[in-house]
This record gives sequence, C-alpha cells and structure tokens, in this order.
Amino acid sequence: MTNTISTARTALRLLTLVLLLTPAPAHAQKLVIAWTAVSAFNAPFWIMNDAGFYKEEGLDVDTIYIPSSPIAAKATLAGEIVFSAQNSQVIADAGLQGADLVAIGAAVNIVPFYVMAAPEIKTVADLKGKTVGVSRFGAATDFGMRMFLAKHGLEAHKDVAFIQIGGMPEIAAALSKKIIAAAPMSYPMVYIAEQGGAQMLANLAKDEIPFVHLTLTSTKRFVKDKRPQAKAFLRAYGKAVQFFFNRPAETRAIFAKYTKIKDPKILDGSIKYGHEFMEKVPLVKAAGFQVTLNEIGRSNPKAKQAKPQQFFDNSLVQELVDEGFFNKLWGKSPL
Repeated sequence: MTNTISTARTALRLLTLVLLLTPAPAHAQKLVIAWTAVSAFNAPFWIMNDAGFYKEEGLDVDTIYIPSSPIAAKATLAGEIVFSAQNSQVIADAGLQGADLVAIGAAVNIVPFYVMAAPEIKTVADLKGKTVGVSRFGAATDFGMRMFLAKHGLEAHKDVAFIQIGGMPEIAAALSKKIIAAAPMSYPMVYIAEQGGAQMLANLAKDEIPFVHLTLTSTKRFVKDKRPQAKAFLRAYGKAVQFFFNRPAETRAIFAKYTKIKDPKILDGSIKYGHEFMEKVPLVKAAGFQVTLNEIGRSNPKAKQAKPQQFFDNSLVQELVDEGFFNKLWGKSPL
C-alpha cells in the first residue's frame, strides 16, 4: 500500500512538472485595424467586422476609425495598428523618407470621381474658358481633373482655370452658387450637388484614369513576420467585397449604421458609387502608383528615381488568385 501511495505521489509530481513546463495554448493576437473615411470604399472594413469574416479567418480584431490617412499611417508605422486604409501618396511619401509602409492590396485603382457641372455645360468642350474647382492643388481632385481634361483635348490652367476650394461640401456650394462651372466630386456630395441643380457631365469610372486611390496598407515587417495573418486579413477583405456586391439589403443596413445616413437614395447612390470604382480582386496596379510618383516628383526629386514596385506587394493577393480563392468566392473569375 505504501509503495502504491509513493508511486502515485511521484506520478502526480511528474504530471505537475510537465504542466508547468508545457506552454499555455496560444490565443489569437489582438489586431487593431483602422478605416479612414466615411465612404463606400471603406465599407469592406465595416462588413468584415459586422458579418463575422474576421472570426471566420481566426483573427481577433478591433476596428477603429481614424479620420486622417497621415495619422493612421503614423500609427501603422508605430505598430499601434496593423492594417489601415491609405491613399498611395501617403505610402509613397513615407517610403521616400525611408519608412516601410507597403500596400498589400488596392480597393480603388482609378480616379474615383463624377464630374459635376452647371446645367448649361453640355459637353467637356463647353468647359473651355470656364473655371473648375478642386479640393486643393496636388490632390486627387486636381490631377484627376487635369488628366480628364487632357484626355478630351483641353489643357488645365490654359484652356480651363482651376481654383482650390476645400472639402466636398464647399465644392458643392461653389457649384450651386455658379462660382465654378464644374468639379470632380464623390458620393454622397454628388447627390447634394444634384439637388442644387448640377448635373453629371462625366463618370470617371469610364475614363479609367490610373491612380491608386485607396490601399490596404501594412508594414513590410508585419508582412514578413506575420504573413499568415496578413493573408487571413486579405481573405476576410475579399469576402467582404463579395458581400458588398451581392447582398444589397444587408450592405445597406451596415452602411447606414456606420455613415448615419438614413436617406435611401443617398444610401443606394453611395453603394452604386462603390460598385463602379472598387476592385473585386484587390491587386495593386503599378500604373496607378506611377501617377502618384509623377505627381510627387513635381516637388520632390527623389520620386523621379523611385519605382512603383517599391511601395506595394501583390504577392499575397496573387497567392489567393493562384489558389482559386476568388474564383470559388465569386463562382467565376472576377478578374
């Protein structure tokens, strides 16, 4: 009996030692992800959270709103957030200074505006001798409008005057007051401009002017050290985009929750706007980053020596393409 008790005690001590030396089960690392604008292009961030796609991919995520791309970029570089929505200029500016921000996907690869104009402007040619408004010189509204006019045979600042006005509400007000004849605008302010009497002169989705307007951004270090998590995030994002295109009622409800928009016409117009410009497969297009470098190069000589591929990494999305992830998700090739 004594030997049995002694043996049991020895076994218990050995079991206790094993348990002490065995690592506790790993818990998913909490990831903080930031979206940066109340717009249709950020809707997949809301959908990933509300539709449970993060959990499906084994990710423990806090989603936060940072209403400034530069601030979100700094937080990404500091490791406070791991993914954020950024435009290509923020990434390129940081990269030219030696920072390791990288776009691992693109939500929008073209200039995403509607050109709204006064009722008397019937064609692009009618803008000759008129004034158009942009948010600020050097912004996407500015070079997008310049490239649009050039495509239609008009030269900015020569054939058409430009003034910088500020945000979209200020642009809409200037258009309604006839201070400007036209301006590139996004939803929902397009709807407000229409209520003020403006009409759509052009939909730049049809012109396909290259520009990486919104990216899925991380750091090169995170992608290297946490590649499976980065890939899981892109799978969740891909599912959210497919949801956005194919589940209108649920998308509208999520959109209304985050934007606080109640008007059904504005909601539907905003979602349609997203459908027209967003990529179904978020591959970054080099031509769009080159446009960004060209624009930065107007004031920063370093940009003229840089290559677009320095600022993005399509390898994760390409892996998903090669694995058939998007084909299975959409039931056909969405490319």
